[in-house]
Formats: sequence, C-alpha cells, structure tokens
Amino acid sequence: MAPYLLFFLFSIFGLAYGTYTDFKKRIVSNWVTYGMVVVGLGGHGLWALLSNDAMIFANSLGVTVATFVGAYALYKLGVWAGGDVKLFAGLAALNPFNPNILTSLGLVDIEIFGSINTPIFPLTLFIFSLFAMLPYGAFLAAAKLAKNKTEKKKLWPDLRKRFFHALEISTLAIGFSALLSMFELNQLLTLPLLFVAAFLPKKSKAVAAAAMLFVGLWLQRDVAAQRFFVMLALLLGLYLLFKLYSLSKTLMRKPVAIKDLEEGMIPAQTLVLRGKLVETLPEMQIKKLIKQLVANSGGKAVKAEEKVIVSSRSAGGLTEEEIKELRSLLGRKKIGPTLLVKESAPFVPAVLIAYIALNIVGDVIWFWLF
Repeated sequence: MAPYLLFFLFSIFGLAYGTYTDFKKRIVSNWVTYGMVVVGLGGHGLWALLSNDAMIFANSLGVTVATFVGAYALYKLGVWAGGDVKLFAGLAALNPFNPNILTSLGLVDIEIFGSINTPIFPLTLFIFSLFAMLPYGAFLAAAKLAKNKTEKKKLWPDLRKRFFHALEISTLAIGFSALLSMFELNQLLTLPLLFVAAFLPKKSKAVAAAAMLFVGLWLQRDVAAQRFFVMLALLLGLYLLFKLYSLSKTLMRKPVAIKDLEEGMIPAQTLVLRGKLVETLPEMQIKKLIKQLVANSGGKAVKAEEKVIVSSRSAGGLTEEEIKELRSLLGRKKIGPTLLVKESAPFVPAVLIAYIALNIVGDVIWFWLF
C-alpha cells in the first residue's frame, strides 16, 4: 500500500499545483509534468526491482506510452493543449491502476468501490474528468450569468416553462409508480409509460398529471410526496446544470482587439482564406454534423485548397505566427478589428476533482458496466 500512497501524494501535489498555475497563467509547468513522469516510471522501476516483479514497471511504462499516444492524438485534433498531454502522461506513469486510497487504508469496504486489476486508470480518469467539467463549467457560467442582465432575462421565461414541464413529469411518475406497486409490477415500467404520456395533447397531459398526483398521494401518501419533491428537484437541477453549461458557450466569450491578442488565447471563430477573401466558418453543431455525414456533404467544411488562419477547435490557442498573420490581414483590411475569443474553463481543476472522486469510489464505472 505504501507505494500507492506515495504515488497518490505526488499526483495530488502535481494536480493541485497545476490547478493553481492553470487558473493564474493557463499553463501547467513542465517541471511538474516531467517530474511526475520521472517519479512515476522511476518509482515503479525501483518497486519492480525490490519486489523482483518486472510487470510492475512494465504496466507503468506501457500505460504511460499508451496514454501519451492517445492524448497526443487529441492534441493533434485540436481537442487538447500540449500541457494536458504531458499532465496525463505523468498521471499515467504514477497511476497505471486506480490507487483507490480509501479502500487501501481500510476506510471504505464496499464491493463496487474497489479497484479492478486492469491498468486502465488514465482512461477512467479521462472519462470522469469530462463528467467533472459539466458541473464545474456550469458553476463558472453561473458566475458570468450573475453579471449578465440580458441572458438572465432570457433564462427566467424558459425556467418557468421547464418548471411546469418538470411538475408534469414528477406527478405522472409518482402516479404510475404507485399503480405499478399496487399491481406488483416492475417499477422500470414507469419509463415507457412516461414516454407514451409525452405524446399526449397538452390539455390531456395536464389532466393525466393531476389524476396521477391524486392516485399517487392516495395510494402511497408520504412516500409519494417525498418522491415527488425529490424528482422535481432532480429534474430542475439537471435542467439548470445543462442550461448553464450550454450558456457557457455564449457567456464565456468576448471580442478582443487584434492588436491586443496574446499567444495562447483560444479563438471562438474559425477563419479561412478562400482565394483573396477571408471567411468565418459557422460553428459545427452536432445536428449539423450528423446531417452532413448522412448527406455525405462537406457543406462549409474547409476544402483542400483553402487555408485555415485560426481554428476554434484548437485547444492550444493562438500561436505567434497566427497573431502576426491576423495583424497583417487587419492591415490589409481583410478582417475586422476584433476576434472573438473563448474564456475557456481551465481543465486541470476538473482532472483534480475527478482524481479525488476516483480515489473515493474506485473503478465503479467498470463494475457497473461489467
């Protein structure tokens, strides 16, 4: 257990310091990431030597290489910055397996909170980091929303509409659940019943919701009331979470004068040079992407003869060469005086949150799946 605790402490230190520098300068220092790789591989090498078990080092080395290759591919696709690649390589070197410190220390003894004997922890960490970005990104968006009167005015009418929608679903759910319990049927049948109810006309749905509320309270009373309030709060909470996260695309953007652009700023626009003209490509939404794939049409996609000046998909941000080109185009009056820039949420804090969570719940995601 001692080596796992040591690697855990090094990981926490690296992520904590990386969180600080990511918030302050939007970078992760090389000495932190390279240090994690050296300590991880060196520590596992020493552990393998003392234990006379070469697989200890082989697992660390193999997972580090595999993680670096996968992370580097994301970097080349513009999804990640270079610092994220090195950070995950360092975490892989330190943690080929889930340290699962609470279970190792005997503080938690729940079967699904254990760790599996498969060196895939970096993949699990990546998945959990994406999940962590949702509430974390929503929190940052909420802070921006508090200062944005225009977006707040837009939010309230939609919130009222969603409240009544959640009210209908909650009342239907407790009524269906109570009826299923009375006839000793599986509670999972509530889901298809809710699906069918969703297609009812508006007035019919309202009448059905009122009837199911009466049925639920009549058959199960306090239990139905508790379920109703819990489900209502859950639905509204999920709506706010996803709504705030989607609003972050609008709230966390600002125009920056071309002359004030700095290296590392992340563009929110994709500019391409077509002949002598510079055009702004629309953002590729999921629905549009699916339609284009079905129609086998590139639409506004960048063609081979076109030159991408800056891309909104580049997580690494603007380079000095791109900034120089933008200023040159501005001087020739090919583009406007500003560029829309993302105030993106730092990613390292989400990784820290995910790492701590995984040391509490272990490899629960794989226990659920398999």
